[in-house]
Amino acid sequence: MPICGKWERLIMWAEKEGNSAKALEFREKLVECVVYTAYEKVRKKRLEEAEELVKYGREVAKKFAIEELGFHLSLIEKEVARIRERRKAAAQTR
Repeated sequence: MPICGKWERLIMWAEKEGNSAKALEFREKLVECVVYTAYEKVRKKRLEEAEELVKYGREVAKKFAIEELGFHLSLIEKEVARIRERRKAAAQTR
């Protein structure tokens, strides 16, 4: 995901340099980027884009062992599912 890829590259750079404090800071920024961007997509009802971000988020969470990100992604998935259910129910009542 090019939007948050910058933080991913910075994490790898900091780890390569042995700077664990910076790596942690960049991990936090990556989490913020993925979560806030995904919530923005959900807010704008761009559910496919939000789901792509969730998928990307799961990949980087696994890659960098960021457990916190998994929690936030689960909440986003639940919100997407709720919106889809509402849309489905609205379509059936028409």
